[in-house]
Amino acid sequence: MRQSGRGYIFLVIFLILGIALAVQFKSTLYAKKQSASSALDADKLMKQLTALQKETDDLRDAIDENLVLREDLIKAYMEQEDNYQLAGDWDRVKLFAGLSDVKGPGISIKLDDAPARQPDTPISWLIIHDQDIKIILNELKKAGAQAIAINGERVEPMSEQVCAGPTILINGNRYSVPYVIDAVGDPDVLYVSVSKCERLGEMIEFKIRVDITKSKEIAIPKFSGTDNLDSLISGLEVVNK
Repeated sequence: MRQSGRGYIFLVIFLILGIALAVQFKSTLYAKKQSASSALDADKLMKQLTALQKETDDLRDAIDENLVLREDLIKAYMEQEDNYQLAGDWDRVKLFAGLSDVKGPGISIKLDDAPARQPDTPISWLIIHDQDIKIILNELKKAGAQAIAINGERVEPMSEQVCAGPTILINGNRYSVPYVIDAVGDPDVLYVSVSKCERLGEMIEFKIRVDITKSKEIAIPKFSGTDNLDSLISGLEVVNK
């Protein structure tokens, strides 16, 4: 009887262990399946993102080609009319309006978020905001910058710099860190002005990465929002005297 009782106890123990192992095995399989599914979802999203980025780049290239074609047509018309003075005036207007690629000496400022969170420091102090960008732009303008671009986007009076989560929108296009601000002007004057910027000093204090370099030649592209100019000046009216 004792052996029968012990055998019964062992049987129950083995049954419990078997059930526990089966449950554990199923849980492990489910976890692996979920992990594999998440990885597949991530891969799928990355492929979609890559495809969308390529489509965006292709559309931008098409826009640039059409803008070049339009420019060629305007020049051909002016030359056909033998109005070279008008052609010269047109080039100057584009230059003043930021509708021409330009280059010259200046500085380049590279900004990147802090590499790691510091204890007892709010996360918002360790990342770059649109207001930080605006303060730096104002310093450059006060120092006489003649042309400015952020990540290759020409900055004009109608250009916006708006926070959109961990990114900013510039001329309607989204960019993430690092942000590169290029400015054409006197390199020494621009460098000193930006280096003395109080807000930039605070950013460096919180380990936000800041790199300022002088250059003999900075290339600034033309304003990219020319296809949307009508909406940008919709509130303006010509004053007839």
